[in-house]
Amino acid sequence: MSTIAAADPLNDSPPADRDGLAAQLGIDVGGTSIKGAIVDLRTGQLAGPIHSAQTPGTATPEQVSALVRQMAAAEHWTEPVGVALPGVIVGSCLRHAPNLSSAWEREGALDRLRTPGDAEIVLINDADAAGLAELTYGQSDRPDNGLTVVLTFGTGIGSALLHDGNLIANSELGGLAVDAVRFEDVASGRAISDDELTPAGWAERAQPYFDQLEAMLNPGRWVLGGGLSESFEKYSSRLKLSKPVDIAHLGMHAGIVGAAAAVERSGLSGRPSDRR
Repeated sequence: MSTIAAADPLNDSPPADRDGLAAQLGIDVGGTSIKGAIVDLRTGQLAGPIHSAQTPGTATPEQVSALVRQMAAAEHWTEPVGVALPGVIVGSCLRHAPNLSSAWEREGALDRLRTPGDAEIVLINDADAAGLAELTYGQSDRPDNGLTVVLTFGTGIGSALLHDGNLIANSELGGLAVDAVRFEDVASGRAISDDELTPAGWAERAQPYFDQLEAMLNPGRWVLGGGLSESFEKYSSRLKLSKPVDIAHLGMHAGIVGAAAAVERSGLSGRPSDRR
């Protein structure tokens, strides 16, 4: 079992001081790591330490659930928790989640996620969480350019589509193939690391996929997040795109913030998350 570490501040930091905050716990489950923090829903900013753990190699629902419980317990959190998952939520299982155990594909897999005291969990796709964070807390000075495509580069490539103030859930643009080669297999954050890609080398691989997406979707704006957030200009400047490209407003924290925002959104309308 992985152990929980507080990334910032250090391990012995107390839980977030939630007095006066519109506080919510958000947890972002990735293929490499699981991270969670208290979010101030008024601003979208983190309001305490980031608790992190390495994603177990087998990454079963039971193992992930245990880490979710540990993170909630570290914050003495007993309210509903927002959890972003790297796959498509379909009923009580998770589809298209190659970086987690195949056990997530079984009916009832999502019912295994538990929090201390069995508080409710609100689930959302991880890239949709980043999209929801952008929708809720992103650049308000941007004119409405129709469709915004959000792409997150991590262990895989996640995507979210934003249109007229709405999140169009469960897009899987990382699975787009050009010449039978998938986008996320050659241009994800993992591919950058494993193949030691320079920004120019990454762009050479990624450009045909962006060209395909531009032709299919005609977006008015691109937002890139995940691992590219830390070196955004080095990578984005190498692309040849006809529409503006922005860094995800919340960078590497977008999944955490979007997971937290999904709890608030579900209480209002039930969209775009799934209650467990």
